[in-house]
Amino acid sequence: MNPEIILVDDDEVLLVILEKMFLKVKPDVNLKIFSSGRDALEYLTTTSVKGKKHFLLVDIYLKDLSGWDFLNELTNRKDEEFKVFLFTSSVSSVNHETAKKYPPVVDFFEKPISFEKIHRILELIQQE
Repeated sequence: MNPEIILVDDDEVLLVILEKMFLKVKPDVNLKIFSSGRDALEYLTTTSVKGKKHFLLVDIYLKDLSGWDFLNELTNRKDEEFKVFLFTSSVSSVNHETAKKYPPVVDFFEKPISFEKIHRILELIQQE
């Protein structure tokens, strides 16, 4: 199985770095990359993939909407299956506690994202 992983962060440099890191760990990884939360939501709305899980790596602080707003949109979609990995540069414990309230959230990571964290994300995806 080679599931689609959707990266969502408004830092385009970080997206390039994350793409290279994922490809180094898993060269055949199926990535979709978005620098806008709204663009990612639009993609999920227009892409017909019933019965397929989506794995999303989403920054909490996006320019166009917060990661929390993004999660609220996802949880309102009853017909799709989403698994979300949140990440942030914030070290606030409030973010960890808020993330636990969202059933689609699998894990929460603080930046910077390391190869160890990439391996962890891919392991968790395989377990799903």
